[in-house]
Amino acid sequence: MRNIHIKSTMTFLFLLILLSTLLYLTLTVVREPFIGMEVKETSGRYFVEAIEPAGQAILKGVAIGDEIIEVNGSAATEYHYLNKFFSVEKAVTVLVKHIDGDYALVSFSKGWNGEHTGSELLIQLYLPLCSLVLFTGLSVFLYRKRKDDQAALILMMFFVIIGLSYYSSAASYRSDLVGYSIIYVAIPFIPSLFLLFMNSYLKRYDVVFIGKRWLISLFAISGIVQLSCLIYVWTEMIPSNVFVSIRTVYYGTLLVGNFLCIVLLIKKYLYHRHTKLNSLFKITLTSHIVAFTPFTVMNVLPLFIGSAQFLPAAFTAPFLFVLPVVYFYLLTSNQLFDIDFILTRFKYYTSLALLPSVLITFGVTAVMKSQSSMSWIMFVQTFVIVYTGVTLFLYIKEQIDHKFRPKLFKAMYSYQDSLDRFSRKIARVMKRADLEAVLRQELNELLPVSRIDFLLVDQTDSVVKPIGETAEEQGTAIFLLQVADTLKVGEMVELPHGLGLVIGRQRSKYHVVWIGSKTNHTRFNSDELRWLKTMANYASIVFENLYLIEGLIEDLESEVRKEQTTAPWVLRLLFCLSENERRKLAADLHDSALQDQLLWYRKLESVIMDHPISDKLGHELEDIKEGLLDVIHQIRETCNELRPPLLKEMGVVEAVESIVEHSQMRDNFAIDFRPKTFQHPLNEEQITAIYRIVQELLRNAAKHSHANMVTLELEQRTDEIYFRYKDDGKGMDVDYMKASFEHMGLSGIKERVASLEGDISFRSKRGEGLEVVISLPEMMTNGRSERGLLRDSYLIS
Repeated sequence: MRNIHIKSTMTFLFLLILLSTLLYLTLTVVREPFIGMEVKETSGRYFVEAIEPAGQAILKGVAIGDEIIEVNGSAATEYHYLNKFFSVEKAVTVLVKHIDGDYALVSFSKGWNGEHTGSELLIQLYLPLCSLVLFTGLSVFLYRKRKDDQAALILMMFFVIIGLSYYSSAASYRSDLVGYSIIYVAIPFIPSLFLLFMNSYLKRYDVVFIGKRWLISLFAISGIVQLSCLIYVWTEMIPSNVFVSIRTVYYGTLLVGNFLCIVLLIKKYLYHRHTKLNSLFKITLTSHIVAFTPFTVMNVLPLFIGSAQFLPAAFTAPFLFVLPVVYFYLLTSNQLFDIDFILTRFKYYTSLALLPSVLITFGVTAVMKSQSSMSWIMFVQTFVIVYTGVTLFLYIKEQIDHKFRPKLFKAMYSYQDSLDRFSRKIARVMKRADLEAVLRQELNELLPVSRIDFLLVDQTDSVVKPIGETAEEQGTAIFLLQVADTLKVGEMVELPHGLGLVIGRQRSKYHVVWIGSKTNHTRFNSDELRWLKTMANYASIVFENLYLIEGLIEDLESEVRKEQTTAPWVLRLLFCLSENERRKLAADLHDSALQDQLLWYRKLESVIMDHPISDKLGHELEDIKEGLLDVIHQIRETCNELRPPLLKEMGVVEAVESIVEHSQMRDNFAIDFRPKTFQHPLNEEQITAIYRIVQELLRNAAKHSHANMVTLELEQRTDEIYFRYKDDGKGMDVDYMKASFEHMGLSGIKERVASLEGDISFRSKRGEGLEVVISLPEMMTNGRSERGLLRDSYLIS
C-alpha cells in the first residue's frame, strides 16, 4: 500500500512539473517576439550569419552580412545574450549596419500584443503544440494498453522527450534558459532511449540489439555533455570560447548516436534478412533514416563543422513525427505494413521527381536572383523543399489513383510474369488435384502465407470440409457458411484470418482456396490483391473446364461398361489416361516411399557399423536390414511395372524382352520368345499396348494356367503387327473363359486391342493350354479426329 502511495505521489509531482514547464514555455513563446538572427563574432564584431524564417528580423529588413552595432542602446559587446549565446533575442532595439553602409534602428515590441505573424505562430507554437498533444495522447493510450510492458514504458518516455524537445525549441530560439536546458538535456537522450527501447522490445525475439556496456557508455558520455551545457547555461563558470568546444562535442554526440543507431539497424537487418524479423528491421531502419537524417544532415552536421545550417530546423523537425508513430504502431499492432512495397514506390518516385525538382529549382532561383542575391545554401534549401514536395505529391497521387482510377479506367494488373507462368502450367492440367497443386505452388512462390487450404463449402448440408478443430478453422467455416449466398466464382472474399478465392462451383457446392495471413505479419497490398483476383479468375475458368471433362469421362466410363461395342477412340483415350496415372503413381512411389526406405536402410547400416552391438541384437538388425532390402526391391519392381523406363527408346522387341527377363526370374515356367526384326518403329502407344498385353498374359499364366512352357511370337507383317501367345497349361472352356474375363484381366486385353482397331482370338480347351492371336494395324483408319488432328499417343506424357 505504501509503495502505491509513493508511486502515486511521484506521478503527481512529475505531472505537476511537466505541466508547469509547458505553461512557462507557452508564456515565453507568446510574450517574447522571435527575432530570428544567428550571429557570428569576427574580431570583436558581430555579423548576422543566418536569418530564421518567420522571424521579426526578416520582417524588419535585416539581411545576412549585416553588422550588429548596438543592442538596447549599448554597445553590442555589452549585451549578455550576444556574448553568451551569440543571439540578440529578448532585445528591445537593435542598431544594424547594413552591407551598403546604411544604419537602421530596429525595435521589437513585447507583451501579449507583440508583433507575432501567422507563420511564426504556426511554426513555433501551433505545430509543436500539435506534436506535443499527439505524443502525449499516444503515451496515454500506450500506458492504458501496455502499462506492464517495459518496452512500452521506455517508448512512452521516448515520446514525451521528443514532444517536449520540439515544443521547447521555440523558447530556446528566444534564448530562454529553460528552453536551452531542455534542448541540451533531452535531445541527446533520444538515440540512447531508442537503443534501450530496441533492446527491451527485441527480448521477445531473443535478440540483443546493443551490449549493456556500450549502452551505459553512451548514456555516460551524453550525461557529461549535458551537465557541461547546463553549467554553461545557468552559471558563468565556463568561458564562451570553451563552450564552443563543448557545443561541438554536443553536436558530435548527436551525430554519433544517430550513426550508431543506423549502423546497428543495418547490421541486424543483414543478419535477419532471411528470417521473420526481416520486415521488422527494414521498417525500423527506414523510419529511423526518414525521421533523423533531415535534421542530422541539414542542421546538426553543418553546426558540428562550424557552418550555417542548410535548412531551418522548422522544416526538418516535423520529420521526427515518423519515428514515434512507427514505433507506436509496431508495439500495438500484430501486423506490419509492407515496407518492401513502400520502399519500391519510394525509389520509383524519388527517381521520377528528380528532374522536375531540378527544373523547378532553377526556375525559382532565376526569379529570386532577379530580385535579390541568393546563396548556394538557399539553392539547396529550395531544391530540398521542392524535391520533397514533388515526391509527396506522387505518393498522394498513387493513393488517389488506387481509390478512383479502377472506377474510371480498366485496372492494370501486376505480377504479370506469375500470371504468364500460371497460365502455361494450367494448360497441361488434366484434373482438379493438378490444378490445386499448380495453384498452391504459385501462391507459395509469391506470397509468404501461413496456410493454403482448399475447402468445399456445401450449402445443402451446411458443412465446410475439410476443416479442423482449431478456433481459427472453425471461425472460418462459420463465416463461409454465413456468406455462402453471396459467393461468386472467380471473386475474392476477405476472411477473418486471411483471404478466400472462389475458384469453382458444382451446384450448391463452392470450392474456395483459403489463403492464411502472411507470415511476415504484413497486410496484402494492392498489387497482391489484384494478382490474387486474376488468379481466381484463371483458376475458375480451368476448374469449370475440368468439371465438364470429369463429367465427360464419367459418361465415357459408363459407355465402356455397357455391353455394346465401344468406339476405339474412346477406349484409346481411357487407356492413355490410365497410363498417365500409372506414370504419376510410379513417380510418386520412386520419389517418396523408395527414397525414404533407402534413407532408413543407410541409417540402419550406419548404426550397425558404427556402434558396438550384441550378437543377438546384431542378428535381429541384420534381419531387419534384409527385410528393408526386400521392400526396396519390391518398390522398384512396382515402379518398373507401372511405368517401365525408356519404353519408347527401347523399342517393342526390347520392351518385351525386358518383361520376359523379369518374369523368368520370378515365375516357375519357361518362356520362348521368338521375335523378328521390325522394319518400321512403332509409336509409343502401340509399344505400350503390346507391353501391357504381354504383362497381363504372363501374369495370368503365373496365376491360373500352371504352365511349364510359354511361347511368344512377335513380328511385323505387311501393314500389320502380329503377336501370338501359347502355353501348355490346363486350359479352359472358351465359353467359361468369356464369362471369366472380368476376373482374369483378359477383358482388358480385348479392350486394349479394340482401342487400336485390332483383332484378337482366344483358343483353349481343358488340358490343352491357351492360345491368343492378336493382329494390330500399323496405321489406324480412325486415326484422325473430326478436327483433323492425329489421335496418337499425345495424351501419354
